[in-house]
Amino acid sequence: MTEVRKQRILIVDDQSVHTVALCDVLRQYQFDAEGCSSAESALELLRSQSFDLMLSDLNMPGMDGIGLVKEALQHDPDLACIIMTGEGSIATAVRAMQGGALDYIVKPFKASSLLPVLARAQATRALRLANAELERQLRQNVMELAEANHRLEQARTAAEHANAEKSRFLSNMSHELRTPLNGILGFAQILAADKLPATQLEKQRFARNIVQSGQHLLKLVNEILDLARIEAGKVPLAMEAVDLPTVLQECRMMVTPLAAKRDISLGFGEVPERRLSADRTRLVQVLINLLSNAIKYNHEQGHVAVACTEAEGRRLRIAVSDTGPGLEPDQVQHIFQPFHRLGRDEEEEGSGLGLALTRRVVEAMKGAIGVESQPGQGSTFWVELPLAPETTQQVQHA
Repeated sequence: MTEVRKQRILIVDDQSVHTVALCDVLRQYQFDAEGCSSAESALELLRSQSFDLMLSDLNMPGMDGIGLVKEALQHDPDLACIIMTGEGSIATAVRAMQGGALDYIVKPFKASSLLPVLARAQATRALRLANAELERQLRQNVMELAEANHRLEQARTAAEHANAEKSRFLSNMSHELRTPLNGILGFAQILAADKLPATQLEKQRFARNIVQSGQHLLKLVNEILDLARIEAGKVPLAMEAVDLPTVLQECRMMVTPLAAKRDISLGFGEVPERRLSADRTRLVQVLINLLSNAIKYNHEQGHVAVACTEAEGRRLRIAVSDTGPGLEPDQVQHIFQPFHRLGRDEEEEGSGLGLALTRRVVEAMKGAIGVESQPGQGSTFWVELPLAPETTQQVQHA
């Protein structure tokens, strides 16, 4: 059975006999009573101990009972204070109440008269504490409600943004799909027409255009499906320790013909003998995309440089820099959004999904991607990927 805590009461009276007698009486009524003979000693005790009630004489040498009540309430606003006085007048009661006392009792008194006064003070104190707790809970609820409203507003804004992005994506996708499809239908109608004159060479040219448009359409559809699968987390990644020099050499061989065709020089800096934690096929896809863009969106006789540096958190950064026209700040902000063709050459071949797909792939491999660019000064696209654990590297070399 849980023991009920006794109410602690401080008795303050310059007459020690009265103080001792009151303490003895109140202890018989289950109070934890302690006495002081002056206001100063009472304040000293209140600074080190906690009390529920204080019963103080009005007239005492030095600080009187009203002054003691005021000082005590500054230290503990929840303390229930009662004034004892031999001056049973209305003026005395008003002074006591104005000083902060909850009640007063006229000397001399019996226990039967004091106990109801103490009970009222206890009830008032309990009501004040309950009210303070309610106010605290109300403030907490208001703060929680404000936080919930803030999160709701953020969610609403995010949903509106996502809806706008979806609408923009669908609009762009519809446009991108119609372009090659219109080419296929247009050239096919020419070939199917009986009355339109066409030489064999023209028919072959029309057929090549149909094939090219069909291939572009197929690539676009595949990239859209790939993007959707990655965002849905339905593309499994074969994460392994990938040898960086080998991958970069493979990528260099693949993009060299494109660079030669456009008269772009390639420069691969020192490649550290490190292994990355990545999906090898996806890593090659990412690097080829960055290198191809750096070649396609470059000045004639431009240069593409690849640099590898250590990054924080056991990561390695691969940076691909070009000497192209660079990007405006607004273009940098939207560069990784679907159907954004780097904002530089709308006639350049491509679906506009490459960088969006690249970002999803890099993030799926626990990496990061970014771009640094200024108009007229070229661009640098970088990818950071985690290094493979040392134990994995040792197994690979064994």
